Amino acid sequence: MYKVINEYTSKVNLQANDEIYNKIYSFLKDITEIKKLSISVSFNRYVLDIKLHNYSVDLASEIFNMINSNISYTYSSLFVRFNEGKCVRYRYITSNENKDAIYCDIIFS
Repeated sequence: MYKVINEYTSKVNLQANDEIYNKIYSFLKDITEIKKLSISVSFNRYVLDIKLHNYSVDLASEIFNMINSNISYTYSSLFVRFNEGKCVRYRYITSNENKDAIYCDIIFS
């Protein structure tokens, strides 16, 4: 699945701007289960480092689903999840019909 996401990423126009950043930050900052949140942008790709008060894969999945429902475009969304010991990583991409896309690497710990 990782190769599929990489191939898909090469076919779309990755977008990163203040509007998208603020949209992501505005709903994540109010989630009480999040202890610390860091959002950075590198090469039009968002990196979300989310530290939870009480880490669990289920809680990470729940918050990821909230991210997906808040920023996904209606045309397509793909993700892959890696469980890495005491953290879980999501690689997520969503695009609209004109191939504008948002890519996020989301790490929960």
